[in-house]
Amino acid sequence: MTAKPADSLLSSLSSSDRWLIGLACALLFVWSLPGTIALRLFIIVVLLGLAVWKYLQPGLGIGETLRTHRKLFFTYGVLTLWIVVEALLFADDTAAVLKEFWGQWIRSGITGLIGFLVAALLVRRLPHRGGPLLATALMLTLALQVGLHDLDTLWRWWDEGSLPFQETRITQNRAGLSFVTNLLMALLSAEAMSRLLYRRSYMPIHWAWLLLLVGLCFFATYVLGTRYGTMGFLALLISCAIVALIAKRREINLALLVGAAAVVLAGIGAFGWSAMKSDQRWLSFAETVPIALDTEHQRAWRDDAQPLPLMANGSPVDHSAYMRFAWGKEAFLAIGRDPFGVGYGRNAFGTAMLRIHEDYASSKHCHSGVLNFAVGAGIPGLLLWLGFLGILAVNGWRSFFRDENPAGLLLLFVVSGFFMRSIVDGNFQDHMFEQFMFLAMLFNALALESQRTE
Repeated sequence: MTAKPADSLLSSLSSSDRWLIGLACALLFVWSLPGTIALRLFIIVVLLGLAVWKYLQPGLGIGETLRTHRKLFFTYGVLTLWIVVEALLFADDTAAVLKEFWGQWIRSGITGLIGFLVAALLVRRLPHRGGPLLATALMLTLALQVGLHDLDTLWRWWDEGSLPFQETRITQNRAGLSFVTNLLMALLSAEAMSRLLYRRSYMPIHWAWLLLLVGLCFFATYVLGTRYGTMGFLALLISCAIVALIAKRREINLALLVGAAAVVLAGIGAFGWSAMKSDQRWLSFAETVPIALDTEHQRAWRDDAQPLPLMANGSPVDHSAYMRFAWGKEAFLAIGRDPFGVGYGRNAFGTAMLRIHEDYASSKHCHSGVLNFAVGAGIPGLLLWLGFLGILAVNGWRSFFRDENPAGLLLLFVVSGFFMRSIVDGNFQDHMFEQFMFLAMLFNALALESQRTE
C-alpha cells in the first residue's frame, strides 16, 4: 500500500466524507482543552448522528463489517453487562456506580463506536484512500497541539530567559498533553517502521516532515517532564526495536544487529538520562519506594493532613512516588479482599479503602488506571478488559506482520501504549479513556478493513 498524494485523496471526498473527517479531527482536538465539555458532547452527538445516518445508507456493507468484528463487540458487551450486574450485587452505592457507568463507560463506548463507524465508512466508500487520509488528518490534529505547546515553550524561553519545565498553557494540564504526545509518537513510529521495514507508506507525508514531527515529540516529552509519560515514550522506542527484530529476524546479520542495538540503546539512554537530570524527583525515587510500601506503619498515604515521611537526609519523600506506590500496594490488597469488585467508577479505590479505614481521607483514585478498574470491576472485569485489549492487539499484530498493513502497527502501538501507561497513570477515565476508545476502534477498523478491501 503506497500512500496517494494528499490532493488526489481530497478530490475523492464527498461533502459528508469531509464532515466525518472534520468533526473527528475537531473532537480529537478539543478533548484535551479545558472548559470544552459541552462542546465535546455536541460534537459527539452530531458525529454519532452523521455516522449512523451514513451507516444506514444502502450498498456500503457496514453490517458485514460489524459481523466481522463480532468477537470484539461481544467481549465489550459481556464486560458492560458484568459491570451492571456487579453494581447491583456488590456495590455499596449502586446508584452512584450506575451514574459513573453512564458517564464514563457508556460515553467512552459511544466514542469507540463513532471511531469504528467513521473509519469503516470511509474505507468502504474510498478503498485504498479513505484510511490513509483519515489517519493523516488525525495525526496532524495531534501534531497541531504538540506543535503549539513547543512554540509557546520556545517563545517563553526567549521572552522570560529560562526554559519553562513541567508547564503547558495549551491543555488543561501537562499530563493531558503528555498523553497526546505519546499518541502522536505512536502514530509517527508506526509510519516510520512501515517505511523502514516494508518500504510501504501509509500516510502521505514526506520523510522530512515526519522527522520534524518526531523532533517535536522529543522536545515536548523532555520539557513536560512527566515521569510516566517519559517512561511510556522510552517504552515505545524499545517497542520499535523489537518490532524491527521480529519483522527482519530471518535477514538480520549478527554484527549489524549488535551495532544497531548499541546505537538504539545509547540514544534511549541519553534521552532518559537527560530527562532524569531535568527532574530532581528521580534522585529520591529509590529511597522513596521502600518507605511507600510500608503502608502498615505510615499514614500519610491515607490521610492528607499527615506529614510525609522523611528520608535518611531529613528531606520528605517524593510525594508523587510515595503516594502512587503506597496506593498501588493497597489496591492489590483490596482486589484480594473483594475479588468481585466494589463497584465500577473513578472513586473505586476510595470506596475500597473506606471499607477498612473509616478515617480514610486521601485520594479516591490510586493513580493506576488498570488497578483502579480492577478494584471496581473485580477480577472478572479485569480479565474481560484484558481480553478486549488482547483482541485489538492480535488484530493489529496480524494486520502488520502477516499482511504488512501499516494501520495494524498504528493499532498495536496505540493499544500497547495505553495499557502500559494505565499501569502507572490514571488515564483509564474521562477524556483520555474516550480518546483511547475512539482511536483504538478507529484503527482496528482501518487495520482489518483496509486490507480486506484491497
